[in-house]
Amino acid sequence: MNLASTITAVKCPVCGTLCADPPLYRYTASEAATHFCPITRNATRHHRLKASITKLWSGDECNILQCKECQFAFAYPFVGGDEEFYSILHEQQGYPTWRWDYDLAIREALSPFEKGQILDIGAGAGMFLRGLEPQWKRYAVEGSELTREPLKAAGIHVFPDLSAIPQSEFGTFQVVTLFQVLEHIADFRSVLAQCRQLLCAGGRLFISVPSGEAMIRQEKLTGCPDMPPNHVNKWTPDSLSRVLHDANFYPQPAIFESPSWDNLKLSLHLRVMTKATNQRSLAAQVYRISNKRLRALLLSTLGLPALIKLLPYVQQLRQGGSFVIMGTAR
Repeated sequence: MNLASTITAVKCPVCGTLCADPPLYRYTASEAATHFCPITRNATRHHRLKASITKLWSGDECNILQCKECQFAFAYPFVGGDEEFYSILHEQQGYPTWRWDYDLAIREALSPFEKGQILDIGAGAGMFLRGLEPQWKRYAVEGSELTREPLKAAGIHVFPDLSAIPQSEFGTFQVVTLFQVLEHIADFRSVLAQCRQLLCAGGRLFISVPSGEAMIRQEKLTGCPDMPPNHVNKWTPDSLSRVLHDANFYPQPAIFESPSWDNLKLSLHLRVMTKATNQRSLAAQVYRISNKRLRALLLSTLGLPALIKLLPYVQQLRQGGSFVIMGTAR
């Protein structure tokens, strides 16, 4: 059965408004698997991803709906990737070294406290925690066993999920951070409630997420989707402030990522990657090359025609793709 044909009205997960308009986007499991790993790059991984996505969606299609009231957009079926999906996805992806929101967290969230306990949820390789001064007792939540071991070796206390943190730690944290995490989570209200339990009164919850508006702009201009089940939420400052307030936080005004030429370079990369999903394209043929150095060189040359195509939109594509909201525990 075609899922889109069965949709009448779905409640917004943030404000409860009925979303009855046609979907912003519709994706098939095959399109999603191709986005994450084109069949020309690795046919076996592509088919494994497709099977995993089909199982998550309980079918072949996912729609992106948007709430008129708070502008929150979300996947329907509203389900994020599971351990199987991410274990396949992360076979080819790494973690960033340092990001703009790390500096902002240190300046805005940590600076009011001389020392304390900090928890980074979805810590990845732990680059943020590794960069902190020694007066901070560092904790992490990380779902991957492969990632947990290096974190432990770095002296970071690691939990596999939030429910594994003992009640004796409730109310003992000065800071909790979620860097580019909440867009992956369908059960975001439970996560925020648990964060509030862990924080002391006056503690800071620091959240960075992709901007829903930027993700819609990205797909419109570069053709590269903000694809579920990896990202299932498209947050706006209004929608994120609402759920923080509901979770017993005082939300502060959003801070947006500054425009930069690096954002334009990322857009060119996304344009080339999107071209590579077409098996007949030149980009797809380049991805077949096993020599990584040669492949990277050839892919960089494809950035020039992408730049020519995107020249009218340079200023839009330089805009930051994410924003930060910090909440103070009430």
